[in-house]
Amino acid sequence: MKLRIAAKQFLNPKIRANQAQLLGDHGDVVDGDDHYGRLASIHEVKDSISSAYESAETQPKFSHLSVALCPLPIPLPFPSIFRNSVGKHGELLRTPVPGLQSRGSLDIHSIPMATRLRSSTAILPFIQNHLGNLRKFGIERGAQGSQILQSWGLEKDQLEDMGESLSKMIMALDPLSEESSDSD
Repeated sequence: MKLRIAAKQFLNPKIRANQAQLLGDHGDVVDGDDHYGRLASIHEVKDSISSAYESAETQPKFSHLSVALCPLPIPLPFPSIFRNSVGKHGELLRTPVPGLQSRGSLDIHSIPMATRLRSSTAILPFIQNHLGNLRKFGIERGAQGSQILQSWGLEKDQLEDMGESLSKMIMALDPLSEESSDSD
């Protein structure tokens, strides 16, 4: 299994592969990836994605990976959208199944899946807003939401850690915002 980061297609037409928009956030989700005819382990998927990012020309500021061993189950009412060259676990067959044009949920039990969510620096106002709300309603002395957050099991030091993480994201996306985050 060798994932090629550059080969992934963008679903948003406003984001082009040749744009240097890797300053934002990448979120990869991989469920039940195939590796030489068997399910790939979590470590194999993580190692493959890490090596793909390391060999890429540019790297994202933030990257999150979610890996599950279980492939995406196909629910029973799923339509017959798979060609006859897809096996019952979503693998591509060398020779098509004779006599079938398409296959449905009775024939296909699960499929491997990989998705990527990607944002540009346009996420910056969203993160800044969340940091402001966290400070205003959770961290500041006498904050309105601090008791509610404590009832949920969140301690003040955990909230401060969240605030610090959001501040680091803001500074990575916009180094000029450092002065404004220090004054808060």
